[in-house]
Amino acid sequence: MSQATLESDHVSRLLKSSTLLNLLLATQLIAGLVYAYFTGDMGSRWTHFVLPFIWFTASLWVIWHTRPGTTRRAYRLGAALVVALYLIVMFYFSGLLGPSTSHFGQLTGPSGFGITWGRSLGWSPVFVYTGDLITVSLIPYQAVGLFALAYLVYDALLDFSQSAVGGIVGIVACPACVSPLFAVLLAGGLSGSSTMLLLGAYGYEIATVLFLMTIGILYHRQALTRQYHQFRGN
Repeated sequence: MSQATLESDHVSRLLKSSTLLNLLLATQLIAGLVYAYFTGDMGSRWTHFVLPFIWFTASLWVIWHTRPGTTRRAYRLGAALVVALYLIVMFYFSGLLGPSTSHFGQLTGPSGFGITWGRSLGWSPVFVYTGDLITVSLIPYQAVGLFALAYLVYDALLDFSQSAVGGIVGIVACPACVSPLFAVLLAGGLSGSSTMLLLGAYGYEIATVLFLMTIGILYHRQALTRQYHQFRGN
C-alpha cells in the first residue's frame, strides 16, 4: 500500500473520529439543556454545566477505543485485583465511597438505595446506597471518569507484562490518575491564601484539565513508546 493511500486512510479515520466525537458531545449538551429547561437546574456557572459532558465524552471515547491485550490468565487476574483496589481507593478519597452513615437514612429507606436530584445533568441524579458498613454516593460523571481511568490502568498493567517500556509509561502516568480527586480539596480552599482561594474557586476546572491530560497520556502511551524508541535510535 502506498504512502499516499495510508495518509488518506489516516485522514479519513481522523475526520470520522472527530465527527463522532463532536456528535457525542453535542448530543449530551442538548440533553443537558433540555434537562435544565424542565428542571431549572443549570449549575452555578456555565463551566460546571459543561464539565460533566467533557468527562463523559472523553471517558466513553477511550473505553470504546481501548482493547486490552491478550496475556496469561495470571497477569489478567493480577491486573484486575490491582485495579479493583485502585478503584476502591479512588472512590474513597473522592468522597464517592465512605463508612456507613445515617445521613441518607430518610433518602434510602429500608432498602438502602436512593436517588437524589437538584443539580444539573451529569452532577445528578446521584445514586446512593447505605449499608451496615459502607455508603456509596455515585455522582455520574465522576464515577464514569474513574472507571475510565481504571480501565486504562488495567490496559497499562497488561502492557507491562509484554512490553517493559510501554508498561512503564503507563505506570509512571498512574500517580497522575489521582489528579481528579483534587477537585474536592481545591473547591474547598484549604487555606486563606489568595492562591488557594483562586484554585478553590476553579478546582473542578483544574481537575478536568488534569483528568484529560492523564487519560491522554495513558491512552497514547503506545505512541509515546514509539517516540521513545525513535529518540533512542537517534
